[in-house]
Amino acid sequence: MLSKKALLFFILIPIFFSCSGSTNQKVIIVFEKPPILKQEQELVLALSSQTSKTKLSKFLDNQNWIKSYLIKKNLFKPLEVFIETKEPKYIWQERFYLDSDLTKFLYFGEYPELLHLYIPIELVNKWSQVEDQIHAVVQTYNLKIFSVSYTEAEGWHLYTANELQINLGSELSSDVFKKLSLALKYILEKNLTPSIIDLRYKDGAALNYGK
Repeated sequence: MLSKKALLFFILIPIFFSCSGSTNQKVIIVFEKPPILKQEQELVLALSSQTSKTKLSKFLDNQNWIKSYLIKKNLFKPLEVFIETKEPKYIWQERFYLDSDLTKFLYFGEYPELLHLYIPIELVNKWSQVEDQIHAVVQTYNLKIFSVSYTEAEGWHLYTANELQINLGSELSSDVFKKLSLALKYILEKNLTPSIIDLRYKDGAALNYGK
């Protein structure tokens, strides 16, 4: 929920993030951060002529991209709506954002640099529990994971920003992460440029140089 501290912040600098129209504006919308999502822009148009606090609340309750909001009714002045937007963490299946609570809201291409997930929704939490470990390994070798996929037939696949494919197999375990670290170290030391690192072998990794 919006804290008193956050509310004070909004009131002190509403001109920076507020969205209002003409002098006949009936609602002033104040975002916690500059609005970027398409839904935020659409909200400004949808609420511009709204006068009922009850209808406003009902409408805002149905916006799944809103983390929290506060409606302030002023005598002889427009309604003020203070909005805290959910922070996108992942892009799931190129259709939705997922936030840190793994709740979904529509993706319209605003943050393409976020991690792209092509995995069943029930496995997202499993990924989130180990991703810091995996990021730590690949970042040691100046790599960045762009996307993650999973299929029952082949398991987990990582794809880096420079188009390296890493096949982890069916398990996300510390043993697999150690093998990944060793494989990346070997590649760096030998100045190799494989297109695929396959870690689905019990005793090590296979390197593929094809497409």
